[in-house]
Amino acid sequence: MDKRALQFYAAWAKENLEKQVEVSLKAIGINSDKDIKESKVVGDYTVIAGDPTSYSKELYSKRQTIIELIKNVGYNATIEEFAYTWFNRFVALRFMEVHDFLPHGFRVLSSRDGSIEPEILKNISFLKDELKLDLSLCETLKGNGIEELYRYVLFRQCKALAGILPMLFEADNDCLELLLPKTLLLGDTVLTKLVALSEEIFLEDVEIIGWLYQFYNSAKKDAVYKEKKTITKDTLPAVTQLFTPDWIVRYMAENSVGRLWLESYPESALRGEMKYYVPNPEQAEEVQRKIDAIKYSNVNPEDIQIIEPCCGSGHILVYVFDLLCKMYEEKGYQRRDIPSLILKNNLYGLDIDKRAAQLAAFSLVMRARSINNRFFHENYYVKPQVYEIYDSRALFAIGYKQLLEDTKLLSHDAVDDIVYLADTFRYAKTIGSLIKVKQLDWERIVQTIDILENKFVYNVFNVALSTVGISLIKKLVMQAKILSSKYDIMITNPPYIGISTMESQVKDYAVAFYPNSKTDMFAMFMETEFLKPNGFLAMINMHSWMFLSSYESLRKNLLRTKEIITMAHLGARAFESIGGEVVQTTTFVLRNGNFGGNGVYFRLVDSSDKEQAFLSNLTSRGGDAS
Repeated sequence: MDKRALQFYAAWAKENLEKQVEVSLKAIGINSDKDIKESKVVGDYTVIAGDPTSYSKELYSKRQTIIELIKNVGYNATIEEFAYTWFNRFVALRFMEVHDFLPHGFRVLSSRDGSIEPEILKNISFLKDELKLDLSLCETLKGNGIEELYRYVLFRQCKALAGILPMLFEADNDCLELLLPKTLLLGDTVLTKLVALSEEIFLEDVEIIGWLYQFYNSAKKDAVYKEKKTITKDTLPAVTQLFTPDWIVRYMAENSVGRLWLESYPESALRGEMKYYVPNPEQAEEVQRKIDAIKYSNVNPEDIQIIEPCCGSGHILVYVFDLLCKMYEEKGYQRRDIPSLILKNNLYGLDIDKRAAQLAAFSLVMRARSINNRFFHENYYVKPQVYEIYDSRALFAIGYKQLLEDTKLLSHDAVDDIVYLADTFRYAKTIGSLIKVKQLDWERIVQTIDILENKFVYNVFNVALSTVGISLIKKLVMQAKILSSKYDIMITNPPYIGISTMESQVKDYAVAFYPNSKTDMFAMFMETEFLKPNGFLAMINMHSWMFLSSYESLRKNLLRTKEIITMAHLGARAFESIGGEVVQTTTFVLRNGNFGGNGVYFRLVDSSDKEQAFLSNLTSRGGDAS
């Protein structure tokens, strides 16, 4: 994979798209946070103050949507949001067309014969029903040039994909049409440069999505570090993004998910496919009896539950998906049914970054489609359980508690449930998956939501509870359920960020709930409570927790409550980073229980090729590195 080409393209595309979005905003009288021209509907047209052009009536509501977003997050953040949305959509469309995953079979961004006109434009008559195209409008637009017609058809294609890819192609985001670059097919554009990248890059693996995500964010990350500002919810995703090398992902997954399976089925053929699996060491007889007593046995693959609490763009989730596929096949499941079962039963992902969560869900859908070519059919389609973590600040902004009490339909306990969720997730955009959530009466909360949706009559004074409150409460309930559940495996590459650089609310939370690991988020994730008894924790993080005195209490607690199954001490330069990123790391698998056993350790700090050094060391210890 030519990562330098990807890095150059992603950086260029970010700058280009943000400029294009700003030009589009200014074209409709939105010049800055404080310079927004008034507009009104006159008959069948929208009129913008100072602009002699008469726009369609529909422009008014789309424009108001953009203005509301600017009021909430600011002008620059809005530009960034829309640019990123189109970038993700273009990358997704390119991946799908190269793999021939688009339902209609025609390419959307390019043509197999190399012509400028994409295949989708050459086949409009065949697509009129699927894309809901107005053919008479197509003829009119065609008379104005290929670009106008293409922009219309492209947006209709995006709308059509909302059903199977709602994470990237939201059906109710019509204002995006206004911010699509005016030129896409001619010259050096975000699309022509994307198509110019080698198709082989997109065919290699879905991990290209993750690399593009990291490279797109790299400029923002560099700027935050240069300015040395406090890390906030707006900058945390960019500064903590670090793509995990493939071999380390496999090491973590094979020695946690794979180990669980081999405990249950020691003769499994999967053992021969796990290149990075570390065999169990010899143990004292008494220790071995304890281990045998707590091993997984006769596991049904549908019952294995795995959480990736900092899932990023989904690299780890995708490889775990592949491992699970082999387990299902080994137990005799029909191959076409397996992707749906995995997404329904096994995998859970969370991330504070909306775009990362979207890409992780997209990557899983693409992997599912690669196995079952009918996955997009309603009989098979399952939306991945990968979610953006939301905070609850919008509830406080509308005075939600008083609105709930004023309904006179909710019990005191029902209101307290929502208050607990709102208080717990107030700063969720920076604390993220580290938030500890207690079990609630979920059935009562479902009844509360039903009352608010179906039994209460809203008026102008409380309509915010309907338009803002209910949908946000539903999201908080979903993430609360995931965060309060227990899992067989937690596997992640957590954020590496010192708490001293963050907002006061995060510092206070760390002190209150993670006293042993409060100095850095990576260490705090070692003390989360996601695991069932005897479950596995697989992680890569900074190695400082093994040495610094500030982590002495953490080490003592881990040795008292956990068992180190295997560890590879990597040291510096374990990450493949074009920017020269240097972090000192270690990757390991722990068991949630203590029985005084031996672990298997690999010292790789002095190795330039850490993967090869690991495999050589594994072979010398009697492992199978073939």
